[in-house]
Amino acid sequence: MLSHVTFGTDDVRRAKAFYEATLAPLGFGLQKDGRGYFALGMAADRYPWIYVMRPFDRRPATWGNGTHLALLADSEGAVQAFHETALANGGSDEGAPGLREHYSADYYAAYIRDPDGNKLQAVHFHNGRSQAAANQGVSHVTVGSNNLERSRAFYASVLRPLELAPTEDDDEEAVAYGVPGSELPVFYAHLPFDGLPATWGNGTHVAFLAPNRAAVISFHAAALNAGGADEGGPGPRPHYSPSYYGAYVRDPDGNKIQAVCYVSD
Repeated sequence: MLSHVTFGTDDVRRAKAFYEATLAPLGFGLQKDGRGYFALGMAADRYPWIYVMRPFDRRPATWGNGTHLALLADSEGAVQAFHETALANGGSDEGAPGLREHYSADYYAAYIRDPDGNKLQAVHFHNGRSQAAANQGVSHVTVGSNNLERSRAFYASVLRPLELAPTEDDDEEAVAYGVPGSELPVFYAHLPFDGLPATWGNGTHVAFLAPNRAAVISFHAAALNAGGADEGGPGPRPHYSPSYYGAYVRDPDGNKIQAVCYVSD
């Protein structure tokens, strides 16, 4: 379902020290270390990865109100270690480890912000959840929405070519999509919890896996037809990898999303 999630930073060295330490209890390790960016994942050949980089437009990185990434933890202890390590490495508290029974009786989680303000969560489900693929490491990713009906219409059209469908998590405050037959991961367009307007983060984007290049093309066309904006048309990006074929758009709230296929066809 997900290829990668990207966050912006204004200080790559500081961000790298933070992420390497904070995500280690969740099984994420450094996979790429380039000029102006780095990436963490559970393995070199396993998606999704988390990229942290200086924004391409060379403007300051910002965080999106309504945006956050929730990573899976294999125990309550891992959630606690995530939270403690984040605070010890320059992060800030957004919610101490504990049960969140208003989500589900088995939902044990903690929330933090990285030194640039990006919001992350670690969650352990006592009763487990079915996953689209084993050891993916991601529970869910959320972007902010200012109009759920508009978001619902947009994402229903845009995510259909990527074989994603609405989930039972769809509620009065969010629209949700995932792989049919699997509980995780989930993509949400969500009204911000603080009641303030949703904003997009500079340097932030969510990249979805596409089954083939035709799906990338359909994703891009559907986005433009549904009120999105072009951020880069379908085509190869050989500077990323020889088989990298992607397209970039912004949703009606300005959130940047991408479809990418790594298979030549």
